[in-house]
Amino acid sequence: MVANRRMCCACGGELVISSVIETMRQETRDLSIARAHLSLWVDKGLQDVSCALHSTGMSYWNVMGTLLGYDAIGELPAPHDGPYAFVGEEVRSDSVWFEATSHQPHVLVEFERYTGKTDATKLMGKVDNLLLAHHRWGQQPTVLILAYWTKSLASLPDHAALRRRVQQGFMTSAKEQVAGSGRCQVFFFQTVLQ
Repeated sequence: MVANRRMCCACGGELVISSVIETMRQETRDLSIARAHLSLWVDKGLQDVSCALHSTGMSYWNVMGTLLGYDAIGELPAPHDGPYAFVGEEVRSDSVWFEATSHQPHVLVEFERYTGKTDATKLMGKVDNLLLAHHRWGQQPTVLILAYWTKSLASLPDHAALRRRVQQGFMTSAKEQVAGSGRCQVFFFQTVLQ
């Protein structure tokens, strides 16, 4: 079984897609989308085997994007475009939401396991992926979502440090600088498995 615990905070930029953000907040309170479309996950529960929970979480975010009127695609590589086309590794977002008329990406989602402070580096890497994908998509996605699941109410990651990473940028393992961005909002969602 699953329950969401909203942990969101915004960084920089204008208010974006306010109805979408409000729907996400409502979803964290009542899980109506999850209950309607992924009852196996919410009601019966799934075993934490291999990538089962990651695949289900990706499905959840894609279903949510679709129901909110976006073309939501899972595991989509960011294009090799712009000044960061070949900086860092290939970047795939767990979910990318495209506006249906303009076909521009508006939302990028990463969904990752978090067991506590020992996974802080892993979450930082996911934030790096979101920022690099944001740049490769021409800074079009204005909402970056880092959703993570825990098996209990684990200590929360350092959201302020993750937010700073998006604002200030980072250095790749190959010593390539990736600039930060103030053109987006970052939201954090914790899913607690019960």
